[in-house]
Amino acid sequence: MHEMMFKTLLKPRTALILMFLILFAMAFFFDDASTIYHGYIAILKSPSILISDYLEIGGLGATLFNVATILLINVIMISFLKTKMSGPVFAGILTIAGFSFFGKNIFNTIPIYVGIYLYARLQKLDFKSFLIVVLFSTGISPVVSFMIFGIDWSGWFRLAPFWNYWIGIPAGVLVGIFTGFVLPALSAHTIRFHKGYNLYNIGFAMGILSMLFSALFRSFRAIDLDQGGPTSEAYHAELMVLTIVLSLIFIAIAYINDPRVHKKYIGLMKSSGRLVSDFIRDYGRSVSMLNVGIMGLLCALVLWLLGFEINGPMMGAILTVMGFGAFGKHPRNCLPVMLGAYLAVVLTDYTFDGIGMMIAILFVTAASPIAGRYGVLIGILAGFIHVAITPLALVFQEGGFNLYNNGFAAGFVAALMVPFLEALTKKNNEEEEE
Repeated sequence: MHEMMFKTLLKPRTALILMFLILFAMAFFFDDASTIYHGYIAILKSPSILISDYLEIGGLGATLFNVATILLINVIMISFLKTKMSGPVFAGILTIAGFSFFGKNIFNTIPIYVGIYLYARLQKLDFKSFLIVVLFSTGISPVVSFMIFGIDWSGWFRLAPFWNYWIGIPAGVLVGIFTGFVLPALSAHTIRFHKGYNLYNIGFAMGILSMLFSALFRSFRAIDLDQGGPTSEAYHAELMVLTIVLSLIFIAIAYINDPRVHKKYIGLMKSSGRLVSDFIRDYGRSVSMLNVGIMGLLCALVLWLLGFEINGPMMGAILTVMGFGAFGKHPRNCLPVMLGAYLAVVLTDYTFDGIGMMIAILFVTAASPIAGRYGVLIGILAGFIHVAITPLALVFQEGGFNLYNNGFAAGFVAALMVPFLEALTKKNNEEEEE
């Protein structure tokens, strides 16, 4: 009986609570309360657009505090809504935690949640039914911070500086609510564009909204859209240890729940990963947690082999990949697209000097279902094309309001490749039948 109770406690939700405790404890281990407070205020007051590395802005302690609090708030929310822990929910929470290293904070996420809640009320639907959209919606949260802290409203209207907040806060909140309000309907339509082969579907929907905001802001010369800051690699060792520790915890939980879990893992690896691939539903929580841990170790290994150092955006990518270990990603469908992305940089004029190409090596896994469905060579090609498209996708979204820029790029990769691949596959199948 005690063994059964012990195993019941070792669920994905429990793992997330344990993750919160580790992050919270680490924050106060590395910095004192005063340093964390001032760093956290700096994070909240940052425009937060792509790429705003909170490690550079607020320091390690404040960043870990930001990640921990955002993680806890969302775990409490899903518990309050009595939502069953599924693959998409787990992926959404870890993605939120990851992007809380660069771009997301409590101040810029709440208005978007409110907008989705109002949409649910208007449609007379349960807010719980939009939970997946809620969890992934905050990828466009920088638009809220930018409206408040990135625009000099007093200069615009020739007012005293204190008017900045009087105008900026209502403007930011209203834009956030509007964004949340339109996102559920928009994301429901964009999945048809890539047919489920882009795991970051809501990132693609937010890319479209980001294009709209960028176009509007670009129309006003007084607004400076280039406010992204430098990254910090000063905490590489600490974050590498954190990645490995979290990965091993998830693997340990998997084996405690089921000592023979590795024998069931083969079934998950055969999945294409195409939306909606809920690994917790289809293969069980033990197999899913094993895959989450393995994906974390895979990320650490790839970064070590390439000699990359972890900063805020890179840590965000790692946690996102780990989260999607319960929702579509596994080594078999991720490695081909990662290899394709690497070859694209090596064989072209692109370099790993900038953070964009470095994080693309991990975020390219948004297109992993293409490799899972059509094989290694097609996966390599998809990764290659993804790298070519990613910088152009960012140009369309000048201003960096969509933190999921790679999700935007992956949508175009899938839209370009999948119709041709489906037609070719259909033709081959017809020939075999004849």
